This record gives sequence, C-alpha cells and structure tokens, in this order.
Amino acid sequence: MNLPNRTCRNRRIRLAAAVAVGVLAGVGTACAQSIWWDRNWPYRRAVDISPARSAPASPRAAPKARTGGPEIAWVTIPTGGLCQPDGSDIRVATAGRNAVPCSVLMVGPGDMARVAFARRGVVRSYYVYFGNDKPPSPPAQLDIRRGVLMETRLYRGGAPAALAQARKAFDSARTMLGRGFIDRLFIGHNPFGPQNSLATRYTAWLWCPAAGTYKFACSSQDASFLLIDGKEIIANGGRHYPQRNVSKRATVKLTAGTHKLTLYHINVSGNPIAVTAWQAPGELRIWPIPAHAFLPVTEARCGPMAQYGKSASASFMPAHGGETFTAGTYFQRWTFEAELVGNPGRAPELKWDFGDGQTATAAKVEHVYLTPGRYTVALTAGTARGELTYRNRIYVNRPWDKTTSAKLEPAARYAQIVQGYDFAALSAEANARAVVMLHGVAATEAMLKAGAALLARDSVPADALVSEAMPLIAAELDSAGRVEAYLQAEKLAKAASVRAAMAVRAGRVLLEELADAKGAMATFDRVVRDYGDAGDLVAVRAAKVGVGDAWRAQGDLDQARKAYAAVGYGPKVNPTRVEISKGDYARHVEQYIRERQFQDADDYIEAWAMNMPTDKLEGYWSVLLARKCMAQKHYAAAAGEAEVLVKVNPRSNYAPELLMLAAEAYRKLGKAAEAAAALKLIVEKYPESPLAAQAANEGKKQ
Repeated sequence: MNLPNRTCRNRRIRLAAAVAVGVLAGVGTACAQSIWWDRNWPYRRAVDISPARSAPASPRAAPKARTGGPEIAWVTIPTGGLCQPDGSDIRVATAGRNAVPCSVLMVGPGDMARVAFARRGVVRSYYVYFGNDKPPSPPAQLDIRRGVLMETRLYRGGAPAALAQARKAFDSARTMLGRGFIDRLFIGHNPFGPQNSLATRYTAWLWCPAAGTYKFACSSQDASFLLIDGKEIIANGGRHYPQRNVSKRATVKLTAGTHKLTLYHINVSGNPIAVTAWQAPGELRIWPIPAHAFLPVTEARCGPMAQYGKSASASFMPAHGGETFTAGTYFQRWTFEAELVGNPGRAPELKWDFGDGQTATAAKVEHVYLTPGRYTVALTAGTARGELTYRNRIYVNRPWDKTTSAKLEPAARYAQIVQGYDFAALSAEANARAVVMLHGVAATEAMLKAGAALLARDSVPADALVSEAMPLIAAELDSAGRVEAYLQAEKLAKAASVRAAMAVRAGRVLLEELADAKGAMATFDRVVRDYGDAGDLVAVRAAKVGVGDAWRAQGDLDQARKAYAAVGYGPKVNPTRVEISKGDYARHVEQYIRERQFQDADDYIEAWAMNMPTDKLEGYWSVLLARKCMAQKHYAAAAGEAEVLVKVNPRSNYAPELLMLAAEAYRKLGKAAEAAAALKLIVEKYPESPLAAQAANEGKKQ
C-alpha cells in the first residue's frame, strides 16, 4: 500500500527516534510489527544467516556438485520459558511469512532450544516462532540429510556385544542428554554433560568425490558399530579401550556422491572416545575423516525477541563467556546483552537480576557464577510505556563442548568482577567459593569481606566448605579473630568430625599464639567431652594430645606425661618397634630441614607428635622443631619451643642444646639480655655438658 508523503515522513521520524533511544540505551532496536507469520504464535526471535557463518565447502569438490538433502541451518535460541517443554510449538518462517520445515533438536538445559530448519535459496533472514499454548502438529518435518548429527542418551545397561544390542540400548535409553551437530566424527568428550554411561548415535552424510574402493576404520572406548548406507561394515563390540591402530577396519566399494554413515557408540566407562577414519581412492594412508568430507550445515545467528501486538519488547542474549581455574575449582563467566525491539519512548532504565543475589544496570554485562546450577536471570527495562520484563533460565556448568579448545582465562579477571559482589546476598556455598577464589588471587581485602559474610551465616550446606574456607579466612585475622572464626566454623559445620576439627584449631591458637594454656585446655577438654562418643575421630585424638600440650606449656611434667600416656601410640606405630618409628620420623625431619622442604618437615613433625606424643617431653622432637624454625627465620618460635621444653623437663639430655638454640634465636632478635640468660643457664645448670664451655665463652662476648 502506498502511503501519503506526510505519513511516510512521520513514520520515518518515529523510527529515527526509536533508533536514537536504542543507541542511548546501548541496546538494539528494531521494528516489532513487521509481517507476522501467525498471531497464534505470540513470540518470535529473529535469525540471520550470513555467508561468513556458513561451513566451508570441500576443497576437493565444487559446492554445486555436492548434492544431498536440502540445505540446513541450525540455531540456538533463548526462549524465556515461553515455549512448550518439548518444543512442540516451535516453528520457523521466512521474513515473508512462509513456513519452512524444521526440527527441534533439543530443549534445555534451562530456557534454551536448538532448532534445525531448511534454508530457502538465498534467503538470509528467518524467524523462530513459539509460545502457542495449543500448537497443531507441524505440517512438514525436516528431513536432515546433511552434517554430522550427534544424539546422546543416558545408557541404561545391557551387553553391547552386537549391533542389535547397541541399537536396543540406544532406543531404550529414555533420558535424552543432547542432540546437535558436530563438525566431524572425531570426539573424545560428550558436549552435553555427563562423560560416561552414554548411548550415542552419530548420523553423518558423507561426500565421496569419486567412485571406487574406500577403506574405513573406527576406534572407541567400549562398543561401536559402523554402518554405511544402513549396512554394518565394522563391529567393534564389547567393553575395551580405544584401539590405537586400524585393526577395526573394512573395505567398501562406493559410488561417487552422498552416502549415509551411522555410528552407534555405547560408552560404559572412561572417556567417550569415538573416531571414524577413511582412506579414499588414491590416498596413501587411513586418516580421520575430515570435516570438509561431510555435507555442510550452517550455524545461524539468533537475534532479539519480539511479542505480537506490543509496541516494545525486552529480551537478552545469554552466552557463556569463558572459564577459569583456581584453588582447585572451575568458575564460569557469562555475558548478557540487553535487546529492545520497538519504540520504548525514552532511554530505558535497565536492571539485571542474575539469580544469585547479584544485580547490575548496564546494557551489556558480564557475570561470574561461583557455583554450578540453574539460575533465572531477569532483565527489567523501565520505559515510558511501563516496565518490560524478560526472564530466562540458564544452566551454569563447564562448557563440555569447548573444553578441548577453550583456553582458561586469568583468575584475576574473574576476581575483579567478584570483588564488587554483595556477599551476604549469595548462597552460603557461593559465599564460600568467593572466599576460595579471592584468596587464590591474593585479593585479601575482598576475601575478608566475603569471609565476614560467611561467618555471619547460620549454616552452610556442606562441611567441605567450612574445612576449605575457614582456615583461609582465619589466616588473615589476628589471633583473637582466629579463635572466634574457628569457633563460629564449629557452629556452622554439621559433621562431628568437622566441628571437632574446628574447635581443635581454636584451641591451638589459644595455646600457641595467645599463650592461654588454661583456655586451650578448656577447649580441648570440651572437644573430648562433646565429641568423644562420635566415633574414633582424628580431631578427638588431637584434642587429647592438646590437653597434654597445655600441661606441657604450664611446665607440669607429671600431668603432661599422664595425658600423653592416656592417648597412647597412634595406629601407625608398632608398639614393639617404637624406636624404629621414632628414628624414621627423626631422619625424615632432618632430611627435609637440610633440603629446606619445610612443609614436608612440618607434616612429619605433626605426625610424630600425634602418633608418639610422649616424645614431646624427651627433647629431640623439640630440637628438630627449633632447628626448622631457625632455618625459616622464625626466631621467636624457636626460642619459645626451647624454653617450653627446658621448663617442663629440665633434666632432658637435649636441654643444653635447646638453650644454645634459644640464645642464638634471641641474638637474631636483638635481645641480648635473653641470650645471655640462656647461656648462663647452661653454665650453671648443665656444667657437665660439652656445651657449657662454649656457652661460657659466648657469654663473655655478650
């Protein structure tokens, strides 16, 4: 219909204003009321096919010669949860309102649908329609005879020794994990999630450039069966490792043109590896079939969503942006870009809710999810015509289809985003993961904020989070703060073993850092009393040793020996070979100190104390601990350990050596008076020691 000039001019003005609003808001703007295919489908997303996104043609055959089924494109669209759960209401039409055959490949996880559809010649613009509550049966199903289609289901069992059994296993597997196109049949992972117990069927359309004899081979983890044009040519049944050679091979005479290749793969355990290879006429070796040998399919680009009858609609495009790995955990980065279709009347005010308690206001944002799972992301756009809201569920997990090619991003980039979070609004698990991440990149200030939010909680869902996060938080606090952190961790944990372990940590800080032997003893006694009946807990044994340590710190040899004796030898000590065990611990610690492997030395010192606690009263355990501290330049700790042992057991044969170590430590600390006092004590109390003369000479030099 021809419009009068004034009408055309006014329409152009309104459209220009709408575009200006979109530019100011940083979001895309388009006309919402172009030709609508069918008003019974209230929602649609624009889809674009550009030549640059089409799969490259084979270098060995001109595209026109590669005949097969209709040209196919596929696209993944966010649906906002507005389509039927099975995608039965999804249709595809051209911009000219002509429906095209389509097939819903998969729906989910989250509010996502993957659709394949037939291309119409040179047409580049299409729409995916959805939202019909009572959709009729689709008029024409898409006949997919291109590409490599992978269909993976959860394996339910059965012996895959023969093709019939593999087919039955696939057909009876009711849980669909994923369905989509891959570039070739050379794969070592499941792009749809679980990595074993899989029943997979690959349907590929192979272009043979010339008639002749072709050799095929396959390799797989567990059973696989290869068919060409419906005829089985290779049986690779049973449970086994992937073949490292071409022992599973067959020779087939094929005509020039397109042939259907089908591979059934039943993966019971291990990585889901499946490979097909060929040797075309004239080739010298068998190689994995390259991507260009399969008839190509085109990945289309998804555009904004529009709603029928609405002057403006808001939506967004979620996309996985990348992942990083730090502190033993993968973290995922997602990007979200707001889309506005129509004329909002003014620049919209945007607000994001990422479903994990965090918000944002920019048009294009990135967000780090600290824990995997399903999240409902909401975008609200305040416009002159009211609020426009769009919600879309996403499933956050490792991107299995990219793990073999994607590079890990710097953890510091992710931490920069997380530092601005409202940690109290996160789940307890995400809060704990924030602590771990921020500690891993030395973002101490933000980590302490996340830690404060975690300590303020009433509970956490997993004890592992307490065990992992609390020591990181406590390490950045002063001694009194550490005690409070560990006691709060005791309240948060559920398992008796973790609760007891946190309380023991609090007791150790009281004893070793605050020199509060009585407070430490009270804490250790409480652990034994409260958790002693919970089973043979390591922490309860540690608390009993701690009671002896508290008596030791107070200089009460008899009570300390009594407490240690009550603990007894640990399970790793043979009572008939005590001296051998003692020597083994000592030799390891001596060697680790020489090699400056202090963490290993600490581990053996602690194991020695836990399994043979009475040795903490004899002296050599203290000598090695003091030597290690001296090597680490922890002079105060070295002097403190020496004085504790001499105080509790002045008759120890190692007392003079410990006092010499204490004197050296005090000199390093610039405490001349304390150093002189330690040397004087050697001369006066241990005149029979070979070290007495050395102590007297050094004392004269003070």
